[in-house]
Amino acid sequence: MAFAASATAMAQPVVGVAGPLRDAQVLVIYDSRILVGGLPVSLRVAEHYAGSAKVGGGVGGKPGKYSGLLVLDLATAGAAVAAPGNISAADFATKLRLPIRTHLTNNNLARQVRCLVLCKGLPHRLQDTDAPNTGDFVGGNPTDFPAEFDARDATCASVDTELMLLWQDLTVGEAGGAADSKSDGCILNPYWRSQASINNVTTANILVGKVFTAMGNGPIWTPGGSGATRLTAGDMYLVSRLDGHTVADVEAMIDRSQSIIADVDTSTILLDEGTGDGSINPANNGEFDNNRSSLQLLYDSDDYEQVVALMGTTDRRFAPANIRHNNAPGAAGFYVGTRLNWGAGQGILISAPVSLLATYGSNHQGALPTTTAGVSARMIFADSFNYAPGAIFNTIESWNGRDFGGLGLLAFQQQEQAADFVAAGGTFALCHAWEPLADSIPDNRYLAINFLLGNLTWAEAAWSSVPALSWSQFVIGDPLARLGRSSEDVDENGMFSIEDLLAWERTPSDINRSGAADAEDRAIVIRLLRHAERFDVAAAR
Repeated sequence: MAFAASATAMAQPVVGVAGPLRDAQVLVIYDSRILVGGLPVSLRVAEHYAGSAKVGGGVGGKPGKYSGLLVLDLATAGAAVAAPGNISAADFATKLRLPIRTHLTNNNLARQVRCLVLCKGLPHRLQDTDAPNTGDFVGGNPTDFPAEFDARDATCASVDTELMLLWQDLTVGEAGGAADSKSDGCILNPYWRSQASINNVTTANILVGKVFTAMGNGPIWTPGGSGATRLTAGDMYLVSRLDGHTVADVEAMIDRSQSIIADVDTSTILLDEGTGDGSINPANNGEFDNNRSSLQLLYDSDDYEQVVALMGTTDRRFAPANIRHNNAPGAAGFYVGTRLNWGAGQGILISAPVSLLATYGSNHQGALPTTTAGVSARMIFADSFNYAPGAIFNTIESWNGRDFGGLGLLAFQQQEQAADFVAAGGTFALCHAWEPLADSIPDNRYLAINFLLGNLTWAEAAWSSVPALSWSQFVIGDPLARLGRSSEDVDENGMFSIEDLLAWERTPSDINRSGAADAEDRAIVIRLLRHAERFDVAAAR
């Protein structure tokens, strides 16, 4: 995001400073041994992001996106290479977790680092310990995963969510029994629903083993103990992944993450529910975005409708007419973009730039639109939209993050992929590595509060929306990226600085479209500037 540099810069403190996530707290992890078609894909992505000075052996001459990033080449850590795609629990422990732990310990970084960035080529799916493919519903059999889940023995997860609790040995005691280790089921995310920076919580006890209590189905492991043994957001790392079909796709995604300013008059929010009643229901009513069944502690609210109320009524910085909510079934009631040609009368055509693509996707009720060539929208709908800067992908599809590292899809998994969204011009995505169950899907409500309307970095906003750790989700995109809005760029110079506040004082404007230019509009500008000021001073940018 474009912020004016602070007049005074301080040396970068490493621990205990509030404010937004910053580059000196981010460890970029890659493996220079990972080759795809002879190309060192992991190294190339790391080099583009962190710069050639820190990531040698690449194309050279790349400045990187941030000056203070830390890097780790797993090839130097003494462990065997971890191939793309799936990884077993045993290999995860020796090839990823231990080398990262050792690096942080040896360099006194365990408390300084708050975010890990995994570069293309590293595995993204941690297999179940005794049923390696259960989260895929092997052979299309829908009983495989539920059987493990009901037995309280589902240990499959994304690599990313398992690394978030790096210092907790979650597999201790795991022997295929019910809830015999903390890797069974999932762990309640202590940062879920937060609206504060991760730096507001201390890392003082991150190395201390935590106490958990098993609750309900799954189970869901909730914080127990007290003091140092009670899990807080300070005891976890945020994790983001820079990944896509090709290195070029990822480099373009990283480039799109810089200096994002959303045009609030044209950017469109798509909430394609597929079926629903359009009301905010206080309890589970069968809608996927309002599910409270198997994992009840992960329930927040009637998600799509909450976003409509927030962005269409409460905070109207984005044009309310562009907050699009649809709950009509069938091919005529499915959002599609104008970049592809659809059959007559099929789909609700969207030509405006999309900032949030939230949809049931292939789980939409009824038939889906088809192109004039007869191709179903099921796996191509993300290709059809025009995307605004900083566009987000968050679909309710069980395997929308399976196809990274060339893993592909099984025959019955005909779902749109986050990697396709990135290739089509998207910037950020929330993904599922395995079957997540509808209860655990990320909440668009907190993406709206903390990113689209707020001032948190992408990693902070993304993980504030995810209810569970050691589970299926992972996050794609530059973790340090933030989204600015044209409404706060009062002097219209493409930057955010004190000049915007001075311009507002000279000519007050109705930023939140309340009908009056008032104190709340001024407060919006001040909140943005104060957040940016803390970032600039802490990060010396």
